[in-house]
Amino acid sequence: MTDRAASNPGRTLRWLGAQALLHAGALGLGLGCFVLLFQTDLWSGVTILFYRGLILLVVAFLLTLAAVAALAGLGRPWGLRRSDALAASVLSLSLNLSAFVILPVTVDRSISTFLLGQMAAHPGESFSAERARAVFETVYLGEFRQMERRLAEQHASGNVAPAADGYVITPQGRAFIRFAGLVARAFRTDTRLIAGTGRGEAASTRVSAAPGDAGGGLDGDLRR
Repeated sequence: MTDRAASNPGRTLRWLGAQALLHAGALGLGLGCFVLLFQTDLWSGVTILFYRGLILLVVAFLLTLAAVAALAGLGRPWGLRRSDALAASVLSLSLNLSAFVILPVTVDRSISTFLLGQMAAHPGESFSAERARAVFETVYLGEFRQMERRLAEQHASGNVAPAADGYVITPQGRAFIRFAGLVARAFRTDTRLIAGTGRGEAASTRVSAAPGDAGGGLDGDLRR
């Protein structure tokens, strides 16, 4: 905003209003583009939700930037500049990324969401810890084959590599666990989840799937 605009209260209010509309438009347009892109088949071959989401975030950002830059050009009489369009689009990208990690990724991967879904499918029925554990093992690990899915995803990410009778962690995977440990200690989360096995030893949960086969089973029961 120029000094001349700052000395004119009316022009200042118009500039502030134009900025508010530009940023609100960028937020709405960015979110709308992001959600609509997920309804298409663009990059549907990327099976890991998080990775596909990052690609679509970039596409949504570019579409938003192009549209908002055009709007900023029309708003020059109210003091808008092309750089304002970039700032508004970056804000939209940041909020979309935050919402994506908090909402869809959580819904897709959360065990708590799975448990609540099972309880919602049987309203009025009581779920003890034993029943919840049985449903988790029978449906989540068995019918839905989520352990196989996780191993396939970690293989695609480079965190594990095929071995003779399953998978082994890679140097990249060990580096990620070290980083996860730093995050866990910084935010005081449950470090047992990344510290290795508890009473259930890794040997009792050897993966019998052939290397690269995401549809293999589990040899032995998973212990808590």
